[in-house]
Amino acid sequence: MRKWLHLFFLMAAICFGRASHAQGRHVVLISIDGLRPEMYLDASWPSPNLRWLMKNGVYADHLKSVFPAYTHPSHAAMETGALPARSGIVYNQPKNSKGEWNWYYDSIKAPTIWAAFRKAGLTTAAVMWPNTVDGDITYNLSEIWDKDHPDDRATVVRQHARPKGIYEEIEMGATGRLDSTSMNDEYFTLDENAGRMAAYLIRKHRPAFLALHFACVDGMEHEYGREHDSVRLALEADDRAIGDVLQAIFQSGLRDSTTVIVLGDHGFSDIHEVFRPNILLGALHAHFIAAGGSAFLYGDSGLGRVDSSVVKQVVRELDKLPEEKRRLFRIVDRSELDAMGADSSAMLALAAVPGLVFSSAVKKAQVTNNGPGTSIQQNPLEGVFFRTRGGHHGYDPNLQEMYTGFIAFGAGVLSHSHIEGLSEPDIAPLIAALLGVEFKCPDGKLVRGILKD
Repeated sequence: MRKWLHLFFLMAAICFGRASHAQGRHVVLISIDGLRPEMYLDASWPSPNLRWLMKNGVYADHLKSVFPAYTHPSHAAMETGALPARSGIVYNQPKNSKGEWNWYYDSIKAPTIWAAFRKAGLTTAAVMWPNTVDGDITYNLSEIWDKDHPDDRATVVRQHARPKGIYEEIEMGATGRLDSTSMNDEYFTLDENAGRMAAYLIRKHRPAFLALHFACVDGMEHEYGREHDSVRLALEADDRAIGDVLQAIFQSGLRDSTTVIVLGDHGFSDIHEVFRPNILLGALHAHFIAAGGSAFLYGDSGLGRVDSSVVKQVVRELDKLPEEKRRLFRIVDRSELDAMGADSSAMLALAAVPGLVFSSAVKKAQVTNNGPGTSIQQNPLEGVFFRTRGGHHGYDPNLQEMYTGFIAFGAGVLSHSHIEGLSEPDIAPLIAALLGVEFKCPDGKLVRGILKD
């Protein structure tokens, strides 16, 4: 009897140890909006923490975005392992948007890792993360702003922060008072304070999964293009904030149980010309929704499909353009959109060569700002085509300019290793595997060469 009792307690101790180990795992996911692979592969970029993580962990030559290569569809792919056709997040903004974005968690139509981790009893945290407002997340400080004041990333975030009082707790313990100046996407303090918020949550609450989003590199690339001192300064600020997060992990004694993943959502292209395809459609019952370097065709309301005869007429109108303009984009038919996992209700899409971007407008108008990259939609200049400057994304994710980056370091992943590439939907199953949680997803897969055997 004593022998069997001893065996029982031994097995119980082993099982308890395994359960404790699972609960003791941590993953910190850091998204740098607009990250490009050269920002860690090229030593001339000011990113010592990224390069340290790269050298001591696993890095990829590239991470492929979704179509369109946009922030919210890309982050939804990370959260669900699903491409836009199945995640339900096909653009940054709803199709009938009046300035609002896909901020809310219930916009996602596929199962999420957030729900899977919650069901498994794991604590979670979101800091300035897209698509997660009012989601069932333990510590939730998700990205949202007043559509009339898109630079302010403090006021509305405070209103939606959960649990009640967590925002004020972080102000007292880490950042000081946060307002529309210190949390403003025109200033690098937005990302610096987001890093401090995440570091505080790691030290104080130790969530099993924390997702942190930095916005400022993307903002500078929209304003100035791929190569500018302001882009480098924004990356330097993010790299320093990553250092704060790493320090919090190490000081909390979590280094051996934590995996840090740093990645991006899309690349960037310099831009020099805008195309308003809706001007060509006239009385046709069809409408393009522009998404930077791509545009998708729907019915008049912009919400549904149109008759195939109308699609043929649209193509004929596009083909009437002068050759020097027509060669700036290609037509993506429905079968190719299906293969790319793009919105299933679009009849076709236009995919631009880098340098050209689309606008949904049908006439000149005063510039309006509804958030990063949106001011390109309205312009006071006349014409189907007009000149512009700066940078944008939303192109075909297979273009090298749209490649973003990936680095993984720490518990459970290989060190001093390298892979060629992976795709955004592959992130969800990777995180689930690291945390020992089963998660089935429609498009993502575990990529070899990242996890230890």
